[in-house]
Amino acid sequence: MSKFSMLASSNDGLQLLTVLDLKGALLETFPNEVLKLIQLRYLSLRGTNVKVIPKSIGKLQNLETLDLKDTYVTELPDDILKLQQLRHILLYRYKQDLVPSICFQHHCGFKAPTEIGSLSSLQKLCSIETNHDNGTILLGEVGKLTQLRKLRIEKLRNEDGRVLCSSLEKLSNLRSLVVRAAGEDEIIDLDSLSSTPQLLRTLYLVGRLHKVPHWIPSLHSLVRVILAWSKLKDVDPLESLQGLPNLVELQLRRTYEGKELCFKAGGFQRLVRLGLAGLKRLRWVKVEAGSMPHLEELFICECKLVEELPYGIEHLTNLKSLYFVDISYGLSLSLDINLEGGNYWKIAHIPEVWIGDTMSGSMQGNYL
Repeated sequence: MSKFSMLASSNDGLQLLTVLDLKGALLETFPNEVLKLIQLRYLSLRGTNVKVIPKSIGKLQNLETLDLKDTYVTELPDDILKLQQLRHILLYRYKQDLVPSICFQHHCGFKAPTEIGSLSSLQKLCSIETNHDNGTILLGEVGKLTQLRKLRIEKLRNEDGRVLCSSLEKLSNLRSLVVRAAGEDEIIDLDSLSSTPQLLRTLYLVGRLHKVPHWIPSLHSLVRVILAWSKLKDVDPLESLQGLPNLVELQLRRTYEGKELCFKAGGFQRLVRLGLAGLKRLRWVKVEAGSMPHLEELFICECKLVEELPYGIEHLTNLKSLYFVDISYGLSLSLDINLEGGNYWKIAHIPEVWIGDTMSGSMQGNYL
C-alpha cells in the first residue's frame, strides 16, 4: 500500500481536499482512493507511470484541472465528459531520447472522446490526436469550445485542414495554437481560415506547407512563431513574418529549402530570439543594418552548407548569446580566434559564443 493510500484510508478529512499533486510519485496505476475526494479541483499525476484512467473519473464532479503530462495514458474515457467544471486537460509526452529540432515525431498526445465539445468550460486542451476514424468529427467538436485559450492538435491529416479551420474561426479567446501533421510529408492546409483568433500569441506549425498561411501577417499579437518541417521551396518565410509588430521569438526548423535568407532593414523590430535549424540547402544568411535591432539570442543548427558567418552579423549589437550546433568545417574555421585574416572580429562583441554537436544523441560542446 502506498503512503497516499494509507493516508487516505486513515483520515476522513482528506475528503475535503481540493488540490492533489502526485507529480513524480512511484505510481503504476491510477490510485482508486483519489475517487473518494469529491471536492477535488486540481489533480496532477504528472511524471508517473500511470497508463489508464478509470471510467469512474466521472465521480470527481468538481475537477477543474487534470494534469497527466509525461504519463503513459493514451486515451481518456467517455466518462470524462461528466466533468462539466473541467478547464484544463494536459495530456502529452515527449520522447526524451530524441532531439526536437531534428526529429519529426518527438511528441505524443491522446485520443479524446468524440463529443469533447460538451466540455464547454475548457480553456486548455493539450494534446488531442486526430488521425483516427473519429478524427474529423473530433476536430468539428473543438469549435464548440469557445473558452479555449490553448489548443494542441496532434497528427493532423491533410483532408482535415478545412474542418480545423472552421473550428478555429469560432475560438476568439485562443492564445496558443500548436498543430502537428500526421507525418513529415503530410501537408498542413490552413489557408481556408478566414477569421483568425486575433488574441493569438503563440503559433507552432509542424508539417509541410505549400506556403506560409496568408492570415499570419494579420496576427499582430503574435509573440512566438515556430515553423517546423514546412519544407518551403519557392517561398521565403521571412516575407510574411518580418512585419509582425510584437514578435519576440522565431524558430525555423527545416522550414525553408532555399539557398539564402535575408533579414531586411526595418524587419523584426522586437525579435529577441532566433533559431535556424536543419535548413539543409541554406548557404548564406544576410542581416541588413536596421534588422532585428533587439536580437539577444541566435541559434544555428544543422545548416551544413553555410560556410561563413551571417553577413552583417556585426550589426546585431545587442546580441548576447550565439550558439552553433552541427556546423560545417568552413564555418567552424571562421570562429577561430587565432586565425589570421579570419572573421572572428565580427562576433567579438558577443559575450557568449558556444559551439557543439549532437553526435552523441544530445547537445555537447563548449564556449569559445
